[in-house]
Amino acid sequence: MKARGFTLLEVLVALAIVSLGMIAVFGQINQSVAGASHLRNKTLAHWIALDQITELRIKNEFPAVGEHSKEIEMAHALWRYTVKISETPADNLRRIDVSVAFEDTPDSVLSTATGFIAPPSPNPLAANLPVGGWLPLDPNNLPTQGITN
Repeated sequence: MKARGFTLLEVLVALAIVSLGMIAVFGQINQSVAGASHLRNKTLAHWIALDQITELRIKNEFPAVGEHSKEIEMAHALWRYTVKISETPADNLRRIDVSVAFEDTPDSVLSTATGFIAPPSPNPLAANLPVGGWLPLDPNNLPTQGITN
């Protein structure tokens, strides 16, 4: 009786085919991880940019035209954001452009956000209001006009 089995050449060809398949799979996994990391960084950078626009808005001031940069730490990384405030055709409106990059590569901007801000409206009651001009609600004296059960 003749012994049956795989020859060494057949085993080597099978291993080569499996190796090529594994290389392709690991390449795709690496691309997925790199893509997810890039999207994470862009998301964090966008959050930083939106935070800076929000901070300018809640200051309740009309910012001067100009540009400034600052570093910030978020999600265990150092970031550099640049705020550029410019005039618009409307006298009572300023444009805010915030660009964000990693602190060590400030020229590689990951995200830019744009917002607009108007001067605060004069409020004669503002002198008696808390910071931000918000009135705290008194739960015993809530307005009932227009509310139906």
